[in-house]
Amino acid sequence: MGQASGIRRVVNSLVLSPLILGWTSGAVIAHEVEWRLVKLTGDALMLYTADTNEATDAIGYLHFECKAGSDLVKVDKDIKDKSERAAIAKLVLDDGYPTVELSPGPEKSSLDAITSSDASGWGYSFQISADTPAFDLFRKTGIFKFKIGGAPIQGGIKSGLDKIAEFQSACRKPSDRPKASK
Repeated sequence: MGQASGIRRVVNSLVLSPLILGWTSGAVIAHEVEWRLVKLTGDALMLYTADTNEATDAIGYLHFECKAGSDLVKVDKDIKDKSERAAIAKLVLDDGYPTVELSPGPEKSSLDAITSSDASGWGYSFQISADTPAFDLFRKTGIFKFKIGGAPIQGGIKSGLDKIAEFQSACRKPSDRPKASK
């Protein structure tokens, strides 16, 4: 019996070792995709989605930049949906004004640029105020909503809402920042 139980222990350890190693290495490697905030150069901040806090070029298809205290947020979005691409193409074909309607409104903006890159394909950018109902809703939900040419567009994730709040607070003009309660 002693030899049989010793063999069983060896067999069990061989079976369990890969499972334990897989579980522990997965816990170390697996990161959650969430909103992340990084300070760029000077007073510039960037809010983006990624699965790591380490330097990466694998940021999400929607990200935001601002200069602290400026109240001006640049929104950059890669086009991943055909209806979104069609809405922008229709603006170009119809020689329409490139209006971006924030949701909830009534604030509007206009497309600053339509871009193309080898890494992310087609995209666009526009600017908004950090102090709008649309950004307040984004801070609470993690989902940023707007319309281009009548096409509803939304993007984001619900994880990392504290980083959105931190970004919005830093981007607002100092007089727009909520007062600390006593």
